[in-house]
Amino acid sequence: MNGLTLLPLELFIFSFMLLFARLGTMIMIFPVFSDPAISVRIRLLFSIFLSFALFPLLQKSLPSLPSTTANMLLLLGTEIIIGILLGLAARLLYMALSLAGEVIAFMAGFQSATLFDPSSGANTAAPSIFLTLSASTMFLALNLHHEVILSFIASYGVFPAGNIPSVADAASGVINVIAQAFILGTKLAAPVMVAGMLALAMFGVFNRLIPQLQVFFVSIPISISLSLLVLSATVSLILSEFTSFLSEHLFLPAYTDVSF
Repeated sequence: MNGLTLLPLELFIFSFMLLFARLGTMIMIFPVFSDPAISVRIRLLFSIFLSFALFPLLQKSLPSLPSTTANMLLLLGTEIIIGILLGLAARLLYMALSLAGEVIAFMAGFQSATLFDPSSGANTAAPSIFLTLSASTMFLALNLHHEVILSFIASYGVFPAGNIPSVADAASGVINVIAQAFILGTKLAAPVMVAGMLALAMFGVFNRLIPQLQVFFVSIPISISLSLLVLSATVSLILSEFTSFLSEHLFLPAYTDVSF
């Protein structure tokens, strides 16, 4: 009798731990949720409460209780790896904003104007911090965190619980995400890059036409003003393009097939 009553509890605890292992790991790495301003305790409690909320939806997708401890640890390790991959994909795509900000800082002459970025724990160019904070604000304002939850549910269709993902596929996916982030970062910084290169070409012409003009000293304030002007005019397009890219590439389209 005791065995019959304890077995469902054991199954529930094990299934919940599998769900929490994937979800908690993803939240700890996901760019918006992993901000140092949010304490680890809050992230942990949020992961636990969200795991309880999603458990009825994903209960059928979770494997049964293994017969050995080694298999239990293997399943937990697999779910942690999948959670790392999900969070890492988002973090790599967010690197596109850092790349765009670094390029903008280079074109504007802000290489030495660095600020401490708490999210990365290093000194970062001011445009990178500005774009990252603005994108995180839009991420929450547009309710894209809802899409993250739905995509997490759909991840059990792409990465079934208990199945070890292929190392080759995981490596290929990471390389693909890095390539997409590099391309996206270049696109986001394109307006300032074009304006900066045109300004440099103009300064070169002036240097030839007016040798007495101190182009180096004149070009610095003009480059800074021009870059800030172009950035202020295109920042809404930059953030809109970034959020659209996230919606198309980061969030799994399979969540539309999830039944509630």
